[in-house]
Amino acid sequence: RRRCHMRVWDLPLRIFHWSLVIAIIGAVGSAKADIMWLHERFGLTVLGLVAFRIVWGFVGGHYARFSQFLKPPRIVLSSILQLLKPQSQPIVGHSAAAGYAVVGLLFVSAYQALTGSLSTDDLLFEGPLSHLMPRWSNLAGDLHDVGEPVLFFMVALHIGAILFYKYKKKQDLTLAMLHGRTAYDLTTKSPKDGGISAVRALCGVALLVVCVMAANALTLLRPALF
Repeated sequence: RRRCHMRVWDLPLRIFHWSLVIAIIGAVGSAKADIMWLHERFGLTVLGLVAFRIVWGFVGGHYARFSQFLKPPRIVLSSILQLLKPQSQPIVGHSAAAGYAVVGLLFVSAYQALTGSLSTDDLLFEGPLSHLMPRWSNLAGDLHDVGEPVLFFMVALHIGAILFYKYKKKQDLTLAMLHGRTAYDLTTKSPKDGGISAVRALCGVALLVVCVMAANALTLLRPALF
């Protein structure tokens, strides 16, 4: 059976993915180490990355777009049932079920970043936006704490899916997210290529950088001490 490799994940999406991995690990690690200034920076970076992903979900490559992987519930159920069956042809892009998991992870990441930015512990940490809603800053802190196990669950679900595809479906999703390509069977109908032009990729990377810088610039809104 002859197979050919095709582009699935565009460069800006791949940079976003690994940047989000680093930012979430950094945010959790710095919080556990009680390095709150670094935790704030990682949290704001997460916020900027999610903002980029939302925009890229409309203007990115074919498989990066929400319209490609957000399907009706009946298709999602069918997608889940299909996972239990032997499958020789790899899935190109996100499955219908994985699409909603992606949105869920983005939502929880944004939730954590926003509640953290609005929160304060009335002692050592005050989020860059906590002064905008002082009456709600303590509640925002409580909501931030509640969201932590949800974030851990979503990350564990994501890792579990990667392992399932790697060992059960023989698809290395991690490697595909590194080089952006996947293999497909030449005896079947060729799927749509997810590649984008060099100019479009450069604009996407620039947009990602701008979103992250803008999010980190939110600290400038914090009232001066003197």
